[in-house]
Amino acid sequence: MAYEVNKFNNVFLTSVADGTIDTTTDLRLVGKNYAGYGEVQNENFVHLLENFANTTAPPKAITGQIWFDTAVKKLKFYDGAKFKTAGGAEASASAPSGLSVGDFWWDTAAKQLYTYTGTDFTLIGPIASPNLGTSIISPAVVYGTLTTAEGPHTILKVIADNKTIAVISKTAFTLDNSKNAIDDFTVIKKGITLVKSQTGVSTDDFTFWGTASNAAKLGGFTADQYIKTGESAFISEVSFGDPGFQVGDGNDLRIRVENGTDVIVENRLGNDITFRITVEDVIDERDIAIIKRTGVEPGVSNAYTLGSITNRWSNVYSTAFNGALTGAVTGNTTGVHKGNIIADDSTVLINATTKQIGFAGANIVGTLTGSVTGSASTAVNANQLTNLDPSATVPVTAISTIAVRNSSGNILANQFVGIADKVDRTFIDRTNAIVDPAWADGTVSTQYRTARLTATAYSIAARDVSGNITANIFNGTATAARYADLAEKYLADKEYEAGTVVIIGGEKEVTASDVNTRAIGVVSADPAFMMNKDLEGGIYVALKGRVPCKAYGSVAKGDRLIAGPGGTAMAAHGNYANVFAVALESTGTRTGNIIEVLVL
Repeated sequence: MAYEVNKFNNVFLTSVADGTIDTTTDLRLVGKNYAGYGEVQNENFVHLLENFANTTAPPKAITGQIWFDTAVKKLKFYDGAKFKTAGGAEASASAPSGLSVGDFWWDTAAKQLYTYTGTDFTLIGPIASPNLGTSIISPAVVYGTLTTAEGPHTILKVIADNKTIAVISKTAFTLDNSKNAIDDFTVIKKGITLVKSQTGVSTDDFTFWGTASNAAKLGGFTADQYIKTGESAFISEVSFGDPGFQVGDGNDLRIRVENGTDVIVENRLGNDITFRITVEDVIDERDIAIIKRTGVEPGVSNAYTLGSITNRWSNVYSTAFNGALTGAVTGNTTGVHKGNIIADDSTVLINATTKQIGFAGANIVGTLTGSVTGSASTAVNANQLTNLDPSATVPVTAISTIAVRNSSGNILANQFVGIADKVDRTFIDRTNAIVDPAWADGTVSTQYRTARLTATAYSIAARDVSGNITANIFNGTATAARYADLAEKYLADKEYEAGTVVIIGGEKEVTASDVNTRAIGVVSADPAFMMNKDLEGGIYVALKGRVPCKAYGSVAKGDRLIAGPGGTAMAAHGNYANVFAVALESTGTRTGNIIEVLVL
């Protein structure tokens, strides 16, 4: 008779059959009447004595098992999930997982010690990795050159990557470098002294960076003796006498007052004076006007306006106006116009004597409101083109009309002859098809259908983003099935997980198996072929094929399987008539003992 082995907490571990060796754990358990049990039993004692000493962890550990890791020379225990060091710190180059609050980790790469808070690691020390050099504020006792009078001085050295970059001192003194040299330091000032700043100014690029609340002097001058370049902020109006002031390396620009009242802005080098507006720094700088020796010019031709609609010049006086008159004239033209308006080719556009506009061959550009006398051979715009109506209101069936886009931008026509790059709907040929009521209205439009991703009636099936086609029923022949078992629906006394072994019984048709009952199959999650599918409620039971199954105890690949306790399958050691399946894999250390089986 097989016997059961329980853990110290009385939880079942395994069942050991007669004449067999059970390998559920890292110890081999001897069944009754097993020949050669002595070697097995004695090796178990040796493994316990040496705590499974090896460079790799025991593969079938159970909670509380002890292992001596010969690679790191540490004793470890199994907490149910992983082996943890029994004393000292976990040593690794990267942060370990599965630690408990208070556990230590020695970072072998950075040579630093951490403790685990439950969510993160807190550094214990050293503060800086030895691999990165010393970085610390370190106290030191040094002597000045006047040792007797001064006595020793206690200072703080600010060290970054093995380099002292600053000294903090309560007193000022000259360092005695013969007794206690500090590289690049001679004079120590009261407060903070930067490296290489014996004269009060750093001779290297060591600098205080950031914002200081105040400074006593700049270059020996008090702050109120300075103005800021580019943004002078005077607390009162600044005045210059009539001689004015000059700007530029060669005093190029001079602004002054002559004769007590005449303001003079003078370019003393005889070049231009440019009026520039910066809309956006560097990117958009606009030279609006340039005063030259010969007059005033815009900075860019045909770019800027003189006056505006709301701000106009009262009068403009000029001997002559040279340029094109463009745009609309919104006011009256008063005064006497003498002479004809002549085109560039010397032809008369407006005759001042006859009061006529144009001549044979002249063009009028723009919109003409009113009557036109005479004859016109060609018009740029018209209501009709060669007597063809282009109006969008003309019916689409009207012949001899020009197609015009409607308010939606569409062109309507009974038929488009040509090539289109895409269509909204596809024509369905129903010549030999069974007439469906949905098509029975007899209109042509019902023959055009849209493609859809869903199982919508009378639509064209289209693939989704995964390349799948959705339909309620597929009529045809499938050459392959996605899943691997044949299943039938049965009513069960409760909901059972996939992999549960069931038998005939319970309040309804099937229930979970018990030891040595006659199993009919295994609850299937994804059956390949489903029988009795229209049965309301129920579960699919795999009657044949490959299916995941719950296993009880130790099961080896190829073992014949019978019903086990609580809806499981167990190995049949002996001649059992109730074998219903064969194991396709071993349980091993698999969590939950779910294995793949072949239902017979």
